[in-house]
Amino acid sequence: MAIEAPRHTSIGSRDTNSDFVLCENFAFRPANVDGFSHQKFEDGTAVTTVNFKSYTQSVPDPERRLFDFLISKLNPKPTDENS
Repeated sequence: MAIEAPRHTSIGSRDTNSDFVLCENFAFRPANVDGFSHQKFEDGTAVTTVNFKSYTQSVPDPERRLFDFLISKLNPKPTDENS
């Protein structure tokens, strides 16, 4: 889902700025994502951790919306940790 551009801004001539996405109140560029993971805790809370080139961000994601979006958008390849 792309972020809507206000009509009065310099990018307002375009309907959307597709470089950024907004999911679970978290705006980011999918092209900058290096990796991501999802962790659910015993108390029922859950976070999706997104790794970028220069930082890591943990986002509350109890329904896995951000995590599922990242999987569908980035199509990650499974790792073989048994090698």
